[in-house]
Parts: sequence; structure tokens; C-alpha cells
Amino acid sequence: MDVTVSSRHIDLSSEQEAIVRRKLVNLVRIVGGMDRANVHFTEERNPRIAAREVCEVVLEGHGHQVIAKGSASDPIAAIDATIEKLEHQLLSLKSRMMARYHGKAHKTA
Repeated sequence: MDVTVSSRHIDLSSEQEAIVRRKLVNLVRIVGGMDRANVHFTEERNPRIAAREVCEVVLEGHGHQVIAKGSASDPIAAIDATIEKLEHQLLSLKSRMMARYHGKAHKTA
């Protein structure tokens, strides 16, 4: 899986990038075949916003695109919030794919 991590107004350490990559690889096991992940971190400049660190993740693969955005007071908490949203969306996607390809039991009349 190709993971791209970028940031704006924020400096991420290599350790933080490694944490992001590890969490995404573990998450993609839910639905195999996700080829790319784009992770973008930004920092809100408004001092009145408590959750200033924003993380946006876009997963692409299987002809699907899954997008989630989370915010928190530090980058690791922001990625945790985003991963939680992605996990819910990927489980929903997997159930839709299973229903489509395996079909539902036909009732006999």
C-alpha cells in the first residue's frame, strides 16, 4: 500500500509518520485491495479553536474512495479520531460489498 503523508503549518517527525503508516496498514486489513492512502495534516490558525490539529485521510482502491477527517489538540489524537471514522466507513463498505457479490437468500414461493 502506498501511503503519502503531507502537512501544512505543522512539522511532523519521522516517528509520527511511522505511527500513521502503521495504523493505516492495520486498518486496511478490513477491506483488502486499498491501493493508496493520502494523509494530510493541517493546523488551524484561529486561536479560539481548541482542536487545532486536523487530519484528513483519503483511501483509494477497488474503485472506491473513502474519506475521513478528524481534529484534536495534537496530531496523534487527530489521527486516532480519523482512524476511528475510517474503521466505521470501511466496515460499512465491506458489508455492502459482501451483500452485492454474495447476494441475499432467495425466498421460495
